[in-house]
Amino acid sequence: MFQSTKADTTAEKRRAPRIDAINSVEYVLYDEKKIKIGHGKAFTVNLSQTGTLVQTKNKIDGAFIILMTIDLDGTKLKVTGKIINSRPCKQAESYLTGIEFVGPKDKRIKAVVAFVKAYQRKKHHEEISFDDLN
Repeated sequence: MFQSTKADTTAEKRRAPRIDAINSVEYVLYDEKKIKIGHGKAFTVNLSQTGTLVQTKNKIDGAFIILMTIDLDGTKLKVTGKIINSRPCKQAESYLTGIEFVGPKDKRIKAVVAFVKAYQRKKHHEEISFDDLN
């Protein structure tokens, strides 16, 4: 079962308020030279207009990341981000990674809206399981 991370939050340093929005996403990871170095699955834990917190089974080491999901219309959605930090999650054998969105603001907002809509739909239709990351 997906583990809540309320006790894992750090002091509020964010520029924008965050909302809880648990969604499964795929990601592609890049190094500082923008060379692909990995990929995997994650859950968004919360998000804002400026970034998101994701939970993964493995630590995300890299510089940049592209998060991908499917919106309610079936369209593949991508948002690019810069990895700010990655730390162990105390309540589950997993890692929490802070990501700051980069790129055009309209694209970032579109991604946030799609994540929230997907979360609201899933919240009422299915249980989210951390086992889905396998």
